[in-house]
Amino acid sequence: MNIELTTYCPLNCPRCYCSLTGGKNIDPDKAVDWLKQAGDMGVATVCLSGGETLCYPHIYELVNAASKYCGDVYVALSGYNFTDEAFRNLCSAGVSGIFISLNGSTEEINSITRNGYLLAVSALELLKKNNYPETWINWVMYSFNADDFGNVLRLSEEYGVKYLVVMAAKPDRGHELKNVPDAGQMKQLARKIKSYSGKIKIQVETCFSPMLALIFDRGPFVNANTGEHIGCGAGRDSFSVNVDGLLSPCRHLDYFEHYESLEEYWNDSPVLQKLRRADSDKRAPCDNCRFSRFCRHCMAINSKLNGDIYIGNRTCELAGSAGILPA
Repeated sequence: MNIELTTYCPLNCPRCYCSLTGGKNIDPDKAVDWLKQAGDMGVATVCLSGGETLCYPHIYELVNAASKYCGDVYVALSGYNFTDEAFRNLCSAGVSGIFISLNGSTEEINSITRNGYLLAVSALELLKKNNYPETWINWVMYSFNADDFGNVLRLSEEYGVKYLVVMAAKPDRGHELKNVPDAGQMKQLARKIKSYSGKIKIQVETCFSPMLALIFDRGPFVNANTGEHIGCGAGRDSFSVNVDGLLSPCRHLDYFEHYESLEEYWNDSPVLQKLRRADSDKRAPCDNCRFSRFCRHCMAINSKLNGDIYIGNRTCELAGSAGILPA
């Protein structure tokens, strides 16, 4: 489960997907109620996000509640307001891991999509100074930073990061998706990930399913990226609560529904039912891609670009080239 704590953020990043409307906060009592229900349903992992997470006045209270009722709880930070005191408070509250968002090894590359490069680096320095064992970096792949991945990997090694998470680009708050990596860049990154043997654990998020299909490809007919979790998990193994206490399948899917019972939402929501049937609605170019059986791309792409939920990602250059690319 993801919980959007606040819509306030001072950074105003160029490619932000959030509609940041002046600093609205989720009611802490309502958030705790959702966490209790989530724990009763067996939710194992909670992600707390924003806006800027550390701008939320009840952040430590909710970290503690998530840890108490659900188990693992992670926070995503830009580095803003991240001090030694904030770090100690997060640890005391029971945080399981801290994600730092960074899309480039230099300020020039990072600033194309994100502000606050120096804040992120300062956060990494603080975590390294404290020998924190659960530092994660979220890195979103674009065409302009694809060749910078090796540098981000080296930066991760320098700061003692445990996980480097490779993420798919999502439509921004204007429902635009720019600088999508081409097929050659995706193949090159897949090779780098497969050949890396260093200390960093590279994790590709499940909704970056085309990348996972490449990594686990074994030829025209064999691919290890199979099973229930081959791609986007929105409404299948995850859901989100927004700042107003409304439920949606994912942070990036703007289908907000009001339910008092989390169990009723999970079992009865028509939006979740449609997402779970998406595999039977495949359209071009995905229907003819050789990775079709091994990929379920991010559902927010068609939702925000085309106003519908289906499998057929025209922004994926891999789909039109998969059959002729060299291994």
